Amino acid sequence: MLKLFVQHNRRLAESVWMSRRTFLSEAYQCRDAWNARLTTPILAKVNLDTLYYDLEQRFQQRNKISALDIDIYANKLIDEQHIDEVADLLYKFRLTEETSNTLDSTHHALVRNYLDHQCYAQLIDVLNNRIGYGIFLDDYAATLTLDQLIKAKEFRYAARIATLLALQEDFSNPIVRALSLYSCYRFAKAPDAEHFDDLAPTEQVAAEAEGQKKKKKDEIKVRVKFLRNEYFDDHFDLKDSQLLLGKTFLELSRSYGSSSNAIGASCELLGLALYRKYEQGLDFVGKLAGKELVEEVLQMVRSVLEKEQSKEHEKYGAFCEAIEQLTTATGGCKLKKDSFEKLILELVNKSIADNEASQIEGQKKTYSDWCTLRQRRLDEELERLQRAKRLKEIEQLTVDMEKEEQKLWFFENEDKIDLEIDRKRVFYPKRWFGKKKKPRTVDVDYVPPEVRQRN
Repeated sequence: MLKLFVQHNRRLAESVWMSRRTFLSEAYQCRDAWNARLTTPILAKVNLDTLYYDLEQRFQQRNKISALDIDIYANKLIDEQHIDEVADLLYKFRLTEETSNTLDSTHHALVRNYLDHQCYAQLIDVLNNRIGYGIFLDDYAATLTLDQLIKAKEFRYAARIATLLALQEDFSNPIVRALSLYSCYRFAKAPDAEHFDDLAPTEQVAAEAEGQKKKKKDEIKVRVKFLRNEYFDDHFDLKDSQLLLGKTFLELSRSYGSSSNAIGASCELLGLALYRKYEQGLDFVGKLAGKELVEEVLQMVRSVLEKEQSKEHEKYGAFCEAIEQLTTATGGCKLKKDSFEKLILELVNKSIADNEASQIEGQKKTYSDWCTLRQRRLDEELERLQRAKRLKEIEQLTVDMEKEEQKLWFFENEDKIDLEIDRKRVFYPKRWFGKKKKPRTVDVDYVPPEVRQRN
């Protein structure tokens, strides 16, 4: 009875502590510095409808859009009406040669606009289509996105953002790393954590493919120059939600020191189970002797293995046995009774306390630098257009002067002009309008007569 009372008090204390948790403050949004861009001379005079029509016409006629115009359009966007239009322009912009000159502020503006209007599904679609849109999260934008999704309890979307960051293999920012770990933990812990919304389950994809095969009666074969060998890179080709989540846990475990501490070891073990890397899991379990492991994570690993449908893997049984013997074998690991969520939240709060103020100041400076860069690029573009206009005017003036000179000195250069006219004259071959002559046939057996000469 006393033991149950102590456990109840401990859980109550943890719930009270977690209910008082705070993530990023309102100051981290830097809204004043962000909205200051709208008062700059460039954006203050822009009309979105007119600019969109102009960019659309320019793309249709010349198949070219300036990176600066796209940046101006994305940063001027303040309402939900033009959300789809900016995505359409970005997709077309990726088809032009100017896409390599995309400004960093364009990426950031698009992400913030999607967040401000809570278009989370569209944001993930754009970020996941890296070839089609070419939009990537910077550290500050990733932090904002994860924080807003966690506060909105959209852990499915937050974990999907974390998987996209894991594919870039960059968890150097401590706040992004901690929030990503918390998002993945909450999604993995959820009872309905089956798959991400933009990724269909593997069974559903297989069923649809099988159904399509049954519907096809006639096979149509097409001749191709060569066949590409099927290749699975086990990285960007991952489409299974569980495998992506496991890979993210593995990437996070490397950032937290892998087996050097309880959080790193727990992340790696859970990641290997979700990622179905049972052979690597056996090697890792063998290295956990005498090291700490969170008990809650061990229970999550067992739950993952129980739900696994493809149990025919040759190393699956051995990995399950190793997990069961992890705490009973001689020299096994030490189980940590603390809640895994509490440990993660400690990391989140510590990373925010250590880095929030410096990142706020750095982002304010970045916003100011972007406005300066946008103005400088515009000045350079205007100067280039003025230079091209002057060159065109000089060329036209040269042509006009040559014509005027020809008029003034016509009689002096009359012979020279006549020669030029004769030189330009085109002589066409004469045409025969009569009957066509039949080709002469040669008789091979013909013998010419003998000609006698007179004496």
